[in-house]
Amino acid sequence: MKKVVRMLGLCALVALAFTACKKNDTQKVTFTGHAAQPTGDVRTHISDGTFLVWSENDQIKVFNEAGDDMDFTVQSSAGKPGVAVFTAEAADEVAFVADLETADYAAFYPNAVVDENDKVVMVIPAEQDYYTGKEIGNNLYPMVGFNNHTDNFEFTSNAGFLNVRFQVSNTSEVDTFTIDKLVLRSKGNNDLTGNMIYEKDGSGYVFEGTGNVVTLSGDPIAIIKGSAKDFTFVLPAGALASGFDLDLYLGDELVETFEGLGNGENTIAAMDFRAMTTGWLPKPTPVTPN
Repeated sequence: MKKVVRMLGLCALVALAFTACKKNDTQKVTFTGHAAQPTGDVRTHISDGTFLVWSENDQIKVFNEAGDDMDFTVQSSAGKPGVAVFTAEAADEVAFVADLETADYAAFYPNAVVDENDKVVMVIPAEQDYYTGKEIGNNLYPMVGFNNHTDNFEFTSNAGFLNVRFQVSNTSEVDTFTIDKLVLRSKGNNDLTGNMIYEKDGSGYVFEGTGNVVTLSGDPIAIIKGSAKDFTFVLPAGALASGFDLDLYLGDELVETFEGLGNGENTIAAMDFRAMTTGWLPKPTPVTPN
């Protein structure tokens, strides 16, 4: 009999504010990015499991009202409480952001590209790297931000998170349980991977699904008796609505399978961190009534 895994959700809003300071002598414009601290566990990158922070060399693609774009890269990051510095220093960069307080700009993170239809595309990939704790891979969580005629960009997202925790009981006969791959597979035709497509001004969002399987993998992770490990997937809003299976592997060996119902509780919501009830390893043997 398969174990049914239920989900609990914590909502959080991601907001990143940028302030511009123009120096007349150097014509340098510095953007300071402030990450509003989430009420849940949403982040693009985690310093200690609590704060949303930028990583060095993170890059945003900014569009002006004419549809022209320019990339800006984090020059420095203070980590907690989520402060990053972007600098427009070259003449063309300064000119590009000169109208922040009088015009609408849109910004995208990460790895945004303009396709053949002149749309902005970000990807939720089928292969994701895992990190222990509640951390996610860098350049993974897609966001779109708007300045609304101010020098403050507020970012939102059409993606959410699924966090799974696995624990080995103190009373287990197994001292160490090792896995190196988690394969999440949705039931039905519910896509988990694909392209997040926007107009250049950040409007007109469409999700173009490409598959119903996401693999989270990395170096082998040993879960020691009496301890637990967390793993986090990035998924589009609406994912898992039909339920899912989650397979744990060590190499090519399938070691455990967990199941989630398509009952509404498991559906991923935008900017929402859903934590799966702890899965025990190895799974308890069902007791057969006499």
